[in-house]
Amino acid sequence: MKLKYEVIEDSYDDTTHIRTMTEQALVPSGGWLLRTTMYTPHHIATDVSYIYAKKKKKSARLFDPVV
Repeated sequence: MKLKYEVIEDSYDDTTHIRTMTEQALVPSGGWLLRTTMYTPHHIATDVSYIYAKKKKKSARLFDPVV
């Protein structure tokens, strides 16, 4: 299953050279996946969280995407 992710947060710190990016995707069952990736000069770390939704709403979003 391929999900369509929307970027909801993308930031970069010039001092530490760390970039974080958070994306959201609607799962066909109606829940949401939140994927946060942290890029450092030496490591990449990823965290994925599932948020259960009782009703399936295709137009509703958890967060507004970055424009």
